[in-house]
Amino acid sequence: MMQRAILALIGAEEWRGPVQMAADRYALAPRETGRPSLMLFSGARLPVARAEPHCHILGDRFGSGSQAWGNFIEIAAPPVGDVVVRRASLTGMPLYWREVEGGVLFFSHLELVEKIGVDFSVDTGFLRYLLAFGNFRAPRTGLIGVQELYPGTRLRFGTGPPIMSSAWSPWPHARARFAGEDAAAQLETRIMESVSAWAAGRSSIVVELSGGLDSSIVAAALAKGGHDFDAATIATRSPDGDERHFARAVAERCGASLAEFIHGDAPPDLVAGPAFLSPRPATYGVLAGIDAALGAAAASDRDASIFSGIGGDNVFAINRSIVPVLDAFRSLGPGRRSFAALRDCARLCNATIWKAGRVLWREQRRKPSGDWPRDDGYCVRASLPDAPLAHPWDGETDDLPVGKIRHVQSIQRIGDFLDRPGRWYGRDVVAPLLSQPVVELCLSIATWEWVTGGRDRAVARAAFAPHLPDKVVWRRNKGRLETMCAEAFLAQRSALARILLEGRLAREGLVDRPRVEAYLARDRIENDYDYFRLLELADIELWVESVDALGGGGTSKRSQRAY
Repeated sequence: MMQRAILALIGAEEWRGPVQMAADRYALAPRETGRPSLMLFSGARLPVARAEPHCHILGDRFGSGSQAWGNFIEIAAPPVGDVVVRRASLTGMPLYWREVEGGVLFFSHLELVEKIGVDFSVDTGFLRYLLAFGNFRAPRTGLIGVQELYPGTRLRFGTGPPIMSSAWSPWPHARARFAGEDAAAQLETRIMESVSAWAAGRSSIVVELSGGLDSSIVAAALAKGGHDFDAATIATRSPDGDERHFARAVAERCGASLAEFIHGDAPPDLVAGPAFLSPRPATYGVLAGIDAALGAAAASDRDASIFSGIGGDNVFAINRSIVPVLDAFRSLGPGRRSFAALRDCARLCNATIWKAGRVLWREQRRKPSGDWPRDDGYCVRASLPDAPLAHPWDGETDDLPVGKIRHVQSIQRIGDFLDRPGRWYGRDVVAPLLSQPVVELCLSIATWEWVTGGRDRAVARAAFAPHLPDKVVWRRNKGRLETMCAEAFLAQRSALARILLEGRLAREGLVDRPRVEAYLARDRIENDYDYFRLLELADIELWVESVDALGGGGTSKRSQRAY
């Protein structure tokens, strides 16, 4: 049973039988649309409403009309005329589509249509983009013919080809200048209101509480809003991954119970394959143990909603570079506030103000680019594209400071992680810090305000300082997983070598085989994090194998998680 799934078919009469069978297989309920050419099914726990007689809302929607936000799919299907499908901005649930004979098939999970005769094959051209521009998520997926309805966009289906248009863009909010006197107070209000909107109507909530600032803010907002919740945290056996003392302090302050899990001694199986079917490479093999441990926290209550602090770093403009100072000098000129920003950045980066000044002078002369960063390590650059895929947020940004552009890019980047954790598959997961009202406000705040006092995420810290323990809200370090990941990599290099040197990417000439072989031959990798790139390439290769098995009519190679 998939309790929060969507399956729909527009037209394509010959596909009605297979789609009905898929809906029955996963216990999806039929939804009356009033339009014979539209079949619509959804899971039992997915809220369903009507904004008007022929407009169906699936999921959480707050507000109305063009100002509505949440985690919803809106389907406007009048008895005659075009059908328009819209996805909520930022936090909208994934929805994929592909044209079939005489119509369009929609599905929220690839598993739904695995066995109904749809042909799936890997889009090698997509892989080339993925290898050059990591985490640049666009409507195009890794399966030929399959597109994603991107957050904040709509699709119109009529007599011609489907037409995509944008319903929301971050750029107007990035261009806006915060007009209030106290950004922290307004941010506190926005987060509190957004968290309460998500929590209302949810009877059971589990917060994934790492002990870091972002998940702690979510917990504090729930507590201040009077919403009951439990919390869960995980620790590795190495000190760099043990944040339990921070999580305990937050749970005690919020009056919540805290379940603690220890990552086991056995390393994760890095060649097990994806945890679930997906139209793009998704799960990270090295994090399988963490997925299993945190997944166990909510496994006993499958109806529990999972609240996460994911996206906080991105929305709160975390930055450890000179970019906020560049923005200040460009926007304000060489005045007192700009020099204060220089001092703040120096303190944040543990540098002298003189060193920060030299970096500022060099970067001003260099004119840093706002292009999406290229990351093609261990690949053959000549075989990869020079620019990323087309994206709904593409537009002219020459009038914006580079820090604002990177703030938007950071928010865009986190969107590629929202459906990756295996423990979240098929669950009701809420990322309240990515709520549209919160993001819009944060985009309007000047980048140098986020480093006030020499602390990253300064506005968010100030907003929730009254509600969190000092040792959490003012902490400067973050938990890390390098020890666990490095040990797993070193223990399984021989198995990884087969995947990296003999798989599709290598056969297509996309992987720099000599460089990969040289790295795999190393005995020590201290202070060298290139192994994360090799693990990423291995995950991509394992995803390709799973799709090849699926497309060939076999059962997809993927591990079955206990939760």
